[in-house]
Amino acid sequence: MKILILDGYTLFQSDLAWDDFTEFGEVIYRDRTSRDEIKNLPADVDVIVTNKCLIRAEELAHFSTLRLILVAATGYNSVDVQACAERNIQVSNVPNYGTFSVAQHALALMLHYSNQVGLHVNSVASGDWSQHADWCYTLHPIQEWHGKTIGIVGMGNIGSCLANMAAIMGMNVIYAHTKDLKLSGRNYVSLAELAQNSDVISLHCPLNPATENLVNADFLAKMKKSAILINTSRGGLIDNQALVYALENGMIAAALLDVLDVEPPSKTHTLPSTRNAFITPHSAWISLEARKRIIKSMLETLAMFIQGKANNRVN
Repeated sequence: MKILILDGYTLFQSDLAWDDFTEFGEVIYRDRTSRDEIKNLPADVDVIVTNKCLIRAEELAHFSTLRLILVAATGYNSVDVQACAERNIQVSNVPNYGTFSVAQHALALMLHYSNQVGLHVNSVASGDWSQHADWCYTLHPIQEWHGKTIGIVGMGNIGSCLANMAAIMGMNVIYAHTKDLKLSGRNYVSLAELAQNSDVISLHCPLNPATENLVNADFLAKMKKSAILINTSRGGLIDNQALVYALENGMIAAALLDVLDVEPPSKTHTLPSTRNAFITPHSAWISLEARKRIIKSMLETLAMFIQGKANNRVN
């Protein structure tokens, strides 16, 4: 069996090894692969491991013996699953690997905004405290979340995990979902009600035609001026122009984002330089523990595939 790893760097980095895949055969490892480079790779591979490297019908045509694509993520929109199905190529993803890591990152963004820990740590390190007239000081207002309302769009595993974290801090939890899940202590509301009543809104839904630009000018206009928007899901859930306008005009307090519609963003992308937009580089998923889960899941899927069993198949 020949296994091709197309974009292994973000998954394995310098702290995890890809050697376990050699138990199943020859491994061709690449840190990164562009779509143009695919045509120069061996065509006789049996398995492809990819995350963001696109595998469309054009790329599939290059591989003559391909039988399995392992997507090192939960989302699999980088692969043309229909074209794979037509060629009887199994596509398997890794569900639920980053539930705690992503929820934790959303909470970290929220606390970064309310407590400004980094700002004050840097101030002390530069000697400001030593020169201050008082025993304490702040450079930015500190906000307490107890008693505030968090609105979660998409009450799946990650949304539910963040809801539990927020509830422990004494926040009220409301949510919008495809249906009322009848959750104890969680109030199901319409999207409009969620926008109007939340102090924090956190997005945890998939990107599809129904959710693209879910956060648009109308949604943002309904939000409180003091509210913040968090997105650790998919950049395409937000209308960029509408968000830039809302931030620049004080319609909402801040946007805390870990994802953008284009990654990495171009130098001309508007959001990174927008006032009160705080952005991390799609790192919510990248904890060591989460990446270990991804690798373990893919190895299990590969072992089951050899036995003729389909694990986590999405097509």
